[in-house]
Amino acid sequence: MEENIVCVVARDKHTGYVKTCTSCDIENANKCAKYYRSVGYNSQIVTYEKLHEILEKEKKERMNNMLFRS
Repeated sequence: MEENIVCVVARDKHTGYVKTCTSCDIENANKCAKYYRSVGYNSQIVTYEKLHEILEKEKKERMNNMLFRS
């Protein structure tokens, strides 16, 4: 059952940072991704393992940006 659950990620078009995500089954993922695109986000359908990688990479990038601005 869990292999049917994915995460649809909405990313800001300008920064590329994750703004929100939604859990859904594979059958509804395209519909959810299409909605995010219609309201102005880039969307991506990922597994939770991939989401964790994306968020860790984003966290490191934001930390580096904070250090260089100080």
